[in-house]
Formats: sequence, structure tokens, C-alpha cells
Amino acid sequence: MLLPPSLWAQAITYKVKKGDTLGKIALRLNTSTKELKRANNLSSDLIHVGQKLTIPTGGNTHIAGFSPIAMSNYIVVKGDTLVKIAQRHAISIRELKAANNLSRDLILVGQNLRIPRSAVRQTSPTEDLMAPVRAATADIKIQREKWQRIVVHHSAIKYGNVEKYDAAHRLRGMQNGLAYHFLIGNGIDAGDGEIEIGPRWQKQQAGGHVKNHLINQTAIGICLIGNFEKTHPSRKQLTAFTQLMDWLQGVALGKKVHFAGHRELKGEQTVCPGKHFPLARMHARYD
Repeated sequence: MLLPPSLWAQAITYKVKKGDTLGKIALRLNTSTKELKRANNLSSDLIHVGQKLTIPTGGNTHIAGFSPIAMSNYIVVKGDTLVKIAQRHAISIRELKAANNLSRDLILVGQNLRIPRSAVRQTSPTEDLMAPVRAATADIKIQREKWQRIVVHHSAIKYGNVEKYDAAHRLRGMQNGLAYHFLIGNGIDAGDGEIEIGPRWQKQQAGGHVKNHLINQTAIGICLIGNFEKTHPSRKQLTAFTQLMDWLQGVALGKKVHFAGHRELKGEQTVCPGKHFPLARMHARYD
């Protein structure tokens, strides 16, 4: 159920996963079991996998990697579509429709739309980190049916860019080079928040970023440079990641696909993308 826009700044949504309890969720998201039960009208501690819980923030903007949502307004003009408006504001169609209680893609000239803007975007509201990606992929025929999921990784080292990783992966016998489709720099070998496109995305080739061959065939791999077991991704890296995710789902693929951290995939024995990458926050946004 979509909360009224007036409450978006006071709450977020979390999807219950296997092994979750109210106590664990409350601890992870810096709230209390009592507040969780009150926000969700729960009379007991019983929850089930897949259940969506409202997480009250009480206006606190420092909750375990979560950001409140503020709104701006946009008036629909001739020639506008939901896709164009979502792309222009670096959000997904899903977010745009949810913010405006739209069940269809139909919009009218003169219609007033609410545009959700997360605190991550508010830190640099005019900075568009996706412009080079859109320009570079304008001539790519994206195989929308092929891609069914997006997997996020960290590099586990603080150095690297597309050129260096592509060469290293080829030396390891990877015929198609760089295992990932996109890299997001940290300011050392690539710009902080710079989104680099790998050859596999340019050629719409399967990834090589997980052990499971079948998952590689249908999963887009995004790697943020850094070891997030030891450090946190930079603010610009997270801004770039959310802009890239929103563009992939809302524009490039035109559909919602399954999102996962590398370590969440069955059979993948890894800590990737690291304990300091805000996976719970991203699941709340993209699940």
C-alpha cells in the first residue's frame, strides 16, 4: 500500500527476507520492535518472507543508510511521456507512478506530477552522472528480454578502472574481458562516481561476474570500486549507482528486474559487496 506523499519523509518500506525477525529488523534499521509493530498494525511478532513493512524514521535522516524522500512538482507539457519525465529526473517509472498513484502510463498536458527526490539526489540535485552513459549507449540495441536481474559487487580493492580490469580479466583467460557491465569509480583510477561502460554492455554479452553460468547469461553486473568490508562507498558512488539503477530499470530495460548483492545469490561464497554497502536500503528501493 502506498503511503500518502505527506508521510514519505517519515517512513520507508522494507521487504522481509528469510531469517528476519522484528527484533533483527528493528536493530538493523535503528528503530524499536514496538515502533515497528505500531507502524504496521501488528498485534504479534509474527512476520513472513515477502511481507512489506513500513519503517518509521521519525524525521531522522541518519537511519542505517536510509534517506527520507522529499517531493518536487512537475507540470506535464506537450510531448511528455512517463519515460521521458522519469529519465529527465533520474528516477524510475515505478517511482514516478507510485508517487502519483498512477495505475496506467496515461498522463495529460497540464497535469501536476509529484517527483520523488531522495536525500542522495538532494546532495547534488543538478548533477547528472548518467549523461556519458546515455550518450555512449544511444546506438546500442539493448536486448531487453535477455536481462532478468542486476547484481551489485565491490571490487574488494581501492584501485582500478575499466581499462585495468579489462586487461587483468583477459590475462585470467576471460575471452570477453571485463567481467562486469559497468564500473563506478572512487576517484583514484576513475573519477569519484564516474560510471564506466564495459565491453560486455556495449556488445550486450553475458557477464562473467558470478560463478553460476546461467545467472551470468541474464544478469547485469555493476561493480563499485573499493573494499566495502573496510570502508564505505562514497556519496557520489551511491548517487551514481542509484542513477544507473533507475535508468536501467526505468529506461534502458523498461521493466523491473530482480536485484541482488553478490553474496545473496545461492552458491556464491563471498562477502561481496561488503558489509558497508547499503544493501537493505537498495532492496527497499528496488524490490
